[in-house]
Amino acid sequence: MTLQLNIKRSLTGVIAIAMLFSLAACRNSSQSGATSGSSSTSSSEQSDQKKAATLLKEAQKQIENGQTTSALTTLKKAQKLDSSNDKVSKLLANVQNYLDAKDALNDGNTSSANESLAKMTSEQTNGDALTSQAKDLSTKAAQLREANRWYQNAYDAVSNGYYETAKADLAKLNALPSSVRGIKNLQNQGKSLTSQINAASSSTTTAQSSSSSSSSTSSSTTSQTTGGLTDEQTDQVITSFTGTVGITNQSGLSFGVTQLGTNYYQVEVRQNNSSNTVGSLTGIYRYNTQTGSYTKLNTITGKYEK
Repeated sequence: MTLQLNIKRSLTGVIAIAMLFSLAACRNSSQSGATSGSSSTSSSEQSDQKKAATLLKEAQKQIENGQTTSALTTLKKAQKLDSSNDKVSKLLANVQNYLDAKDALNDGNTSSANESLAKMTSEQTNGDALTSQAKDLSTKAAQLREANRWYQNAYDAVSNGYYETAKADLAKLNALPSSVRGIKNLQNQGKSLTSQINAASSSTTTAQSSSSSSSSTSSSTTSQTTGGLTDEQTDQVITSFTGTVGITNQSGLSFGVTQLGTNYYQVEVRQNNSSNTVGSLTGIYRYNTQTGSYTKLNTITGKYEK
């Protein structure tokens, strides 16, 4: 009886020891698996970081070659791989602001262009190339401001009959480089002003010649104004135009009419100030009195639109 009891106790001890070894083995296996998983994750992250660093260098090279749009795409890929890379994030932001400024400048919006340029930080990983391009863009923004100023001066001068002053302002406008679409548009609009000046000069010459001829034959004539139109003809065009477009011929509203062709006119609408002297531009239209069709000048694009 005693022997059987001892044998049972011995078996129980052996079983207990076996269970302990089994638990230890499981624990070690679990720890080994966790370590292996952690090692795999770390290796994947390192791989992505290396790829992001390679893409960053590629983007820097693209910026040096003036391929800023391509650089933006490359940097976005790098950021997806490694969002914690501060150099990638900063360069990405700077490139985006540069491209925003470039688009604004082409649209003729110097204010938005300068705002985007101001957002660009000085902590650029490839500062020399992008900074140089940003400075060039800033110079073009200043040129566009000048272009707007010279065009507006010329426009006002033509409206008030100061044609020589307008010619001088247009010469300054045309002297500016046309590498920016906004400047090119203003220069094209300036050609329309030049046509008005030439038409007015031709009309004046014709009127002077007619006046001289009338004096020699002792007869009198009435000189025509506004591109060869009489006051009565001008009034007829304005009446037809305001009725078609739906503009109320109210007090303080003035109209400038220039004949461009048969039944085809350019109409400038201005609203005078409280002293009824200087008129602020409301719109410039092209109007056909026969068909009743008209278009309005888009001062940003330089095109006449319906």
